[in-house]
Amino acid sequence: MYDGYMSKTLETLNEEQRKVVLATRGPVLVLAGAGSGKTRALTHRIAYLLEQQIARPEEILAVTFTNKAAKEMKQRVHDLLGGKWPTPRAISTFHALGVRILREQYQHGSRSKGFIVFDAQDSERLVRQVMQEQGISKKDWSPTALKHRISTAKNSWQSPSDIEARAGSLADEILARVWREYEKKIKQNDAYDFDDLLIYPVRLLQQVEEVRRFYSNLWRWLSVDEYQDTNPIQDELLRLLLGPEQNICAVGDDYQAIYSWRGANVDHILKFEKRFPGCTTVYLTQNYRSTPAILEGANLVIAENIQQKHKELWTEANSGQPVGVASLPSDHYESMFVRREIEQQVAQGGSLKDCVVLYRTNAQSRLFEEQFLTHRMPYTIVGGYRFYERREVKDALALLNFYVNPGSSLALARIAETMWKGVGRKTLEKWEKDRGDESFEVLLEKEAGRRPAVRTFVKTVRMARERKFERTSDLLKFLVMKSGYAEWLKAQVDGDERWENVEELFNVASVHAEPAEFLSEVALLSDLDTMEGEQDRVTCMTLHAAKGLEFNNVWLVGCEEGLLPHNNSLLEQRLLEEERRLMYVGMTRAKKRLVLTWAAIRYLHGARTPQTPSRFLKALEDVLAPIDVYQQDEVNQGEGSDDLIDFVPRRNFDW
Repeated sequence: MYDGYMSKTLETLNEEQRKVVLATRGPVLVLAGAGSGKTRALTHRIAYLLEQQIARPEEILAVTFTNKAAKEMKQRVHDLLGGKWPTPRAISTFHALGVRILREQYQHGSRSKGFIVFDAQDSERLVRQVMQEQGISKKDWSPTALKHRISTAKNSWQSPSDIEARAGSLADEILARVWREYEKKIKQNDAYDFDDLLIYPVRLLQQVEEVRRFYSNLWRWLSVDEYQDTNPIQDELLRLLLGPEQNICAVGDDYQAIYSWRGANVDHILKFEKRFPGCTTVYLTQNYRSTPAILEGANLVIAENIQQKHKELWTEANSGQPVGVASLPSDHYESMFVRREIEQQVAQGGSLKDCVVLYRTNAQSRLFEEQFLTHRMPYTIVGGYRFYERREVKDALALLNFYVNPGSSLALARIAETMWKGVGRKTLEKWEKDRGDESFEVLLEKEAGRRPAVRTFVKTVRMARERKFERTSDLLKFLVMKSGYAEWLKAQVDGDERWENVEELFNVASVHAEPAEFLSEVALLSDLDTMEGEQDRVTCMTLHAAKGLEFNNVWLVGCEEGLLPHNNSLLEQRLLEEERRLMYVGMTRAKKRLVLTWAAIRYLHGARTPQTPSRFLKALEDVLAPIDVYQQDEVNQGEGSDDLIDFVPRRNFDW
């Protein structure tokens, strides 16, 4: 049935992965354990559909959650096809899919085809602007918290009117007021925020049957990766796109469902078989990442959960080192211990980039940062200051945003704040009222006569519109250089360093022909998409940020009651099970060495607070290998000796 090339491709898969590839019709559920090659199975399945001419490239839709994952999936499919068939275009993130539908069907909505996407910073800035205009004090009401509440309400299918109807508190009244004006301004800016990119396509598909039929007939084969992470709106989007043949392949792992706090619902994967009776279910349990010792520990931890599809990871690899546990006198000593462990790994021929420190909360990173800085150990904090959040990058993007959408008051405000003296909040508010139905570009033409900086900018935009640019980078460079921004930036104290970031932005933009497409992609980027992977440095990140990654050496720190599991989850079984899944995710990031640590004393809220080991360590008691912390050189030299007061090292836990 298939040619020699495809036969060879099938031969590289294990038996269960092959079952996934060959299940080409109807609903398919793939319960894929950590490190079991789920992306491999999914991409081979897509390639198989094309090579066997079961599906055409345009009939395939595959969605995932990060640009990095989508790019990897597309590349793998491309490599498998070897140029014999075009790579399906519709391999993307959920949000990028939303952008595509909204652009293709813009005539059904209230935005133009060239709408812009507000990232998280843009959205929060707009909330701040609304609060300022309405006289709502930022001291009394947090813009960040208000934006979060708006997002939560949107994803619960609520509206400002719903909030007003129930308004039982001043907080609800403030939320409704700010939200209503926020929505008005989003529309005026010809923009969508992140939540809109899913909500509006779903509403469109629900309300316009011809559009729903168009896409369900177009994409006859649906694939979704990380299905356990879908929220109700994403799941509804998939339901609406699913055609009568019900060709959907859902790949995920309920053991790694750790995002309920942002709306993900593990029930989607747990109840898939009930929703699609008679579906094909395949378990991928052979692990290609970790040693048997690490997998044994992870299996023991997760087995205590009740609401799950039970599976046990296994591997053909050699046993490797046992899982280590370090009982430490304090959080200060914990950071020192981990730093020394990493130094030992490097001394034995390892690399810093093979080492990761995982923690439950961001606040735990501080002591590790201090250790690494003091001892000149290169490190990176995932979730720290991102490239696209740098001021000069946001400024350059504002120039391009205004060019694409001259109705954007946010882009104009940023340009004015940076480049135009004498143009402040009051002037911008006046311009907002004066422009009426006109774009800001028309209004600025009138202002150009008495404001030289504005005149230069207007002239630049006009010249740009008269030219044809082959790449977005050429347009962006033209706007940055001719508007006077480059000259202004280079005149700053750290101008040369900042200019390097703008030049890097040019590099990123060089692969895009359409400015709107580039701006959408930038807005959709996440922490992990911009993670520096090639430099030799220790990585520090939360357990939530670590999912999908792997490292040779993992230090999972703070395994204490109140931290892991977190205090907020101790009273509810559902939340406690998610904390256990979080522990499982952290453990299965390790390929060769895994060390768990807990501290007897942790400084919390300015006080020395006694801690107890996590209940999750109880399940591991028989397989853990205690590490003798007194072998550390610093203890013998007196460093950190204050932490040893009243501390008795535990080789066996007293539960």
